[in-house]
Formats: sequence, structure tokens, C-alpha cells
Amino acid sequence: MKLTVNGEPHEHLGDGSIDGLLGELGANKAHTALMVNGDVIPSAKWKSATLKENDDIEMLVFVGGG
Repeated sequence: MKLTVNGEPHEHLGDGSIDGLLGELGANKAHTALMVNGDVIPSAKWKSATLKENDDIEMLVFVGGG
């Protein structure tokens, strides 16, 4: 399925769930915030929310540092 992730084209080969996409991208889920088509998706819904062809995903991964 064709998606846009952080402004870049991405071919998602997983099960169509947000959880699957994050696993495919190697994201640290505990430090990630996610929007699909401009809507914030809470982490509690990542396993059940379904992605669709041409969805626009914005993913923020928070890192510590100083």
C-alpha cells in the first residue's frame, strides 16, 4: 500500500495497521507520536486503526539528550 510518511513516499508491505507500520519502520513506539491525515492517533488505537492507500502519516520520535 502506498503511503506518505513524513513527506516521503513509502510502500507499506505490512498488515495495514499503524502498529505494523511502526514495526516496519523500526520506530521506538514508546517515544513516538503519530498523525494520520492530520488526526492524532492515540497509541492505544495503533493495533486496531487501519491505514488506507495514500494516507499521509506524520511521525514524531522523541529522543532525550542535553
